Amino acid sequence: MMAEFYIIAESFTQNAASSKEQIETKIEAFGSDFINIRKHKETNKLFINPEIYNILFINNISISDLLYNDEISNKNIDRDARNMLKKIVLETETNSINSKEVIEVLLPEHNEDLCHGLIAFNSVDGVDPEFQIVYNEKGWLKFRRHYLGLYPKNEEFFISECRKYFPNIIFHNNTITSISSIFNNFPKKIVYHLEALNDRFRESEDGLRHRQQVLTHFSGNCNLDTTASLEGNADKKPLFTYEFVNDEGNNQSVCCEPHIKLCTSDTPGDNTYYQNRIYFHEGFENIEENKILIGHIGGHL
Repeated sequence: MMAEFYIIAESFTQNAASSKEQIETKIEAFGSDFINIRKHKETNKLFINPEIYNILFINNISISDLLYNDEISNKNIDRDARNMLKKIVLETETNSINSKEVIEVLLPEHNEDLCHGLIAFNSVDGVDPEFQIVYNEKGWLKFRRHYLGLYPKNEEFFISECRKYFPNIIFHNNTITSISSIFNNFPKKIVYHLEALNDRFRESEDGLRHRQQVLTHFSGNCNLDTTASLEGNADKKPLFTYEFVNDEGNNQSVCCEPHIKLCTSDTPGDNTYYQNRIYFHEGFENIEENKILIGHIGGHL
């Protein structure tokens, strides 16, 4: 799916309640996403409307002065924040689509091939939250994950997108086939649990909790369907052992014993209690800097 993002005049408004430091932090967060958007430019485009130059931003100073008046900018914005803001504005493709067209026409239009998003430093009134990337409330990754759950297309596409938008996880190729059995009814549920695993699993690894305690804390901390656990039957371990390529280029056997349980589907009114799983391993230092490793997404092994 292609995502087209827009920076318009409204993107920089409503900053009266924000401090200079808060705005600079938002610029930094957007800058990080800007780099990733450009990295994945085959499925992400960013446009800017020149109306933004006259908008008052930090300390009621226009974007134009912050970018091009050294004397003013040196007194009102951190150098790194200014450089990032300048990079974003100058390196983003300019277009003439006005705010009204973006907000009223483009943002509500989405399908499995195309969606649109509004970049903003504060929530823009009258725009549905799901159409906005508001720093620092919701970033680019969360936006892309939302639409991945909404339009998963097919198994191969879904896993390929997961590899982009869950950067702390390595997905074994087995997941492309294993996910088939639950793919049609669980995409949003899978995205929700992958987001928890990617973004928050390390919060539970405090160095004091043992393995199951980590899983229990993680499950409660992230409001999972039920408590993640370890496999109790040692004879079944070969079923969820997979080969991952380590940093030396060699195959390394990894037992993906910990598992998240997917107990409810995306289907409204479906009260069935399911036994589906995401089998993973917490990671190794010698496999892509200790990223989480997922071997199976699908039915209970």
